[in-house]
Amino acid sequence: MSYLFGFLLFLICIQVFAWGAVTWRILQLRGKLEVSGGVVNEEEVGQAYRRVLIPNIEELSEFGFAKFCWLRYSEGFSKDEVGIYACVMYHPGERTYVLLSLQSDLSVGREVQVTFITYLRDGEILETMNGGKHCLLADVTGYHIEDPYVAELSQHWRAHLHRLEQSSVERLEKTPKCVVDTGDAFYKAYIQELLAQKVLKLASPNTQCVQYTLAGALRSQKIAKTGAERLQKSMQSAPRHAPSLDYQVAAHMRIDSSLTGQESTGWLGKALLLLFSLGAFMLSFGFRMDAPILLILVAVLFLHELGHLLAMKVCGFRDLQILFIPFLGAAARGDKDQVPAWQKVIVDLMGPAPGLILGIALCFYLPIDAPDWMTRAVFMLIVLNYFNLAPVQPLDGGQLWNLLFFRRWPMVQFVFFCLSILAFAAFSWWSQEVVLGLVALFWVYLLPNQWRQARLFSHIRRKYPQLSQHDSSSQLAAVYEGVEKLKLPWSGAIAYQQVNELMLRLKEKPPLAWEILFGLTLYLTLIVGAPAALMQSPQYGDYLKDLIAPWLPEKGMNWDGQIANAKNPRERLSLLIAAGDYYFYSGDEVMAEKYYDLALKETERNGISPEEKIKILYQLAQALFMNTNDKESVSIAYLQEALRLYQKERIQNGELIPDIYELLVECYLFQSDYTSALKNIDGAFANSDIRRNEQRVAQLYMLKGNALSELHRVVEAERAYIQGIKASKSVDFKRTVELRLLEFYLNEDLNDAAIKRLESLLYGPKAFTGYTDGISYNLNLRLAWAYYSKERYIDAEITLRSLLVDMTDAGLGDVSLLPALELLHIVQSAHDPWQAAGTRIWIEQIAENTLDLAPDAYIDSLREQLHFIPKSSRYRRKLAEAGLTSFGVKNASES
Repeated sequence: MSYLFGFLLFLICIQVFAWGAVTWRILQLRGKLEVSGGVVNEEEVGQAYRRVLIPNIEELSEFGFAKFCWLRYSEGFSKDEVGIYACVMYHPGERTYVLLSLQSDLSVGREVQVTFITYLRDGEILETMNGGKHCLLADVTGYHIEDPYVAELSQHWRAHLHRLEQSSVERLEKTPKCVVDTGDAFYKAYIQELLAQKVLKLASPNTQCVQYTLAGALRSQKIAKTGAERLQKSMQSAPRHAPSLDYQVAAHMRIDSSLTGQESTGWLGKALLLLFSLGAFMLSFGFRMDAPILLILVAVLFLHELGHLLAMKVCGFRDLQILFIPFLGAAARGDKDQVPAWQKVIVDLMGPAPGLILGIALCFYLPIDAPDWMTRAVFMLIVLNYFNLAPVQPLDGGQLWNLLFFRRWPMVQFVFFCLSILAFAAFSWWSQEVVLGLVALFWVYLLPNQWRQARLFSHIRRKYPQLSQHDSSSQLAAVYEGVEKLKLPWSGAIAYQQVNELMLRLKEKPPLAWEILFGLTLYLTLIVGAPAALMQSPQYGDYLKDLIAPWLPEKGMNWDGQIANAKNPRERLSLLIAAGDYYFYSGDEVMAEKYYDLALKETERNGISPEEKIKILYQLAQALFMNTNDKESVSIAYLQEALRLYQKERIQNGELIPDIYELLVECYLFQSDYTSALKNIDGAFANSDIRRNEQRVAQLYMLKGNALSELHRVVEAERAYIQGIKASKSVDFKRTVELRLLEFYLNEDLNDAAIKRLESLLYGPKAFTGYTDGISYNLNLRLAWAYYSKERYIDAEITLRSLLVDMTDAGLGDVSLLPALELLHIVQSAHDPWQAAGTRIWIEQIAENTLDLAPDAYIDSLREQLHFIPKSSRYRRKLAEAGLTSFGVKNASES
């Protein structure tokens, strides 16, 4: 449920971010207060541009229009100085002009923007657009603009004629210059109206630029969305045809020129985007991470992306930005044309390198008694940055391998992309980490598009091997021709984005031999150097050596030498504790006890705080309890001394109190001193630090149930177990307590209670399902035993046979069936000896054929797996009465 909530939150964040990005983009637009246009010769207009307009020019000629002039005018909210070319035609009979220009909005579905204009003697102007009225945010006095939103040019012309019929005012002819001046005057009046309505505002007091207000940006989005929906609806009845190659090239270049020189987001905007993305990221991970760990993760990711950002800055990138990505991580971006491969190598590796180097350095200089948050930070610095070097996309290591080896061969790059998806999916399954699975799922979603890109790039390289040496228009024509020939399902803005990405690849120069060697050297230095450096660390060196290079000779830690060279008692104490921890976690409890004992003696010196002495007492007690030398009494003495120090010194920080009480109770239970165990459990419940920890409370309730069951205080024991189940928030621990409660029922011969609880767990609303889940398997075995104990042999056999069928259907091997078969054998021996003999033969065949074991020897060991069967005398008598010895029949003939 938490992951579902997180995914929904992720979708909401994506929607909000998309809306916010559009709003911010509108707010960054800068417009002119005035524009100017002029009349140009037809030869100045490119041939491809003219070819796009020819079909509409010919159709208008049939309506009675003739060419009048060509204009060039600048757009108010574009920094493109070239401007837009437009063809003006004139209808002598209706005294109406028509303006034809390229439709730069690729999603509209038509290639030419047509506007009919009629000038009246009273100074009014009638203008009929088609599919563009929603872009106007205000009406201008004297300009009557309508938009019929129709599919055909003939319908558009008839709509304008209908308006002319309703007007009796005389129409005027205009010179080309008057047409230009009228357009400039309209733009100026339109901007003034938007300023008056506070849709726009002056960008600064001393500038001739305007920008949108927040209210204006929101209004613009709303009107544009409504108009776009109406436009799409009107275009549904229009005949579908693929856009011409000339139009696609011209529109693409028009969009490129309008975006050239666009204002980049200022530092304030980038900071707001960073904070918003950070909030979304923390919400996406906050439902499954503690706050301290989440803050450490954010800091590690920010340091990683800051490394990328600084490398981009040094290499001359512009428009730099860091963003956090919910559920995934973070990303740094920047823009630069024609980036050399060696600079890309530096940018890729400067993300993981600083964090990795810092983490390794801290391993050498971090104090042994450093706080837990600092140790976690070092761990994350090393693990996350080293993991990021894996040769898997989209990690930095994968990006580097793609750049150096795969990017020049598109099909090989696609295979590498597929292998990256499989690697992420496999690692997600192995680590049970859902976030990595989401990455793999997202990459699967992108897979079809990657395949199309690979096909298109291969086609272009094969057909036009020298295309990179041609101009941009020729390259665009070749790419769009390839899109059409391969019948790729791209159109509108998606086609622009995909073609742009391919154009960038065409302009890239493949890495030279020295650049490949340079990148590979730096990469291998980090890959090999990081673990090699860590193996020299006094704290983690031996562990890493055993993990990575177990063949290396044993070096030894020389703890005695380090302790002898300690500069002061505090450093000596820290080294003694570290030596004890090292040997304790290495499994050498004797050496751990030695150093913990020395550390305890060191606490008697001056300058050692009570908190440190309590920590030594607990660690020493833990080492002694784990040892096999029966020193539980000594452990208890140390733990009681630690509790006494807590009370005497009135220490506020009681983080070790829960651990001390838990270990103390376990020591008493191990000594079978159940009364003292219960007394200390009650003392633990009185501690506020323990009461706030629900999992500790659940653990103590289970221990209390264990002690009470040994004292045969049945009602109290049952109540303690049930309270432990209710208190636990962990599903795994809740199951552990459930199983312990069931064993308690069976041991106390409370079979009715056991059956009731088992049937609820297996068949109730919250039943455990799936026989790959060990808990369901164990519960079925216990239910069968409870039925058997109540002499409900048929129910027991049905339960076991159903279990065996479901396990077989789930594809589990014969060996997995053996414990259930042995219990079935026990049940059948009580009421159907012939069936029991057949089951015995089945077990022996599995033991011989699958495990290559002697049947009798294996049967004896198999019965030990049925550990939940009580060993008390009354059950042994019940088995003997059924003709069984131990937990099985002597042989088939005796049955």
